[in-house]
Amino acid sequence: MSSALADVPLRKVVQALTAAGFEHVRTKGSHAVYQHQNGRVVVVPQHATVKRGTLASVLRQAGLTAAEFQRLLR
Repeated sequence: MSSALADVPLRKVVQALTAAGFEHVRTKGSHAVYQHQNGRVVVVPQHATVKRGTLASVLRQAGLTAAEFQRLLR
């Protein structure tokens, strides 16, 4: 896990995933599912803040590096 990762507000994570081409598909309970048109699926817990370990998992699912994620946040 990269030291560049830190806790991030949910809205920023969703914003970055959307910028990367992911679309919201469905929500079940407290987890939202986002899908890229190439078939990749990312499950994001709907908590106020996404903790760094969970964020690392989201980035792995999305196929993004920490550096790419940081660029998408800008």
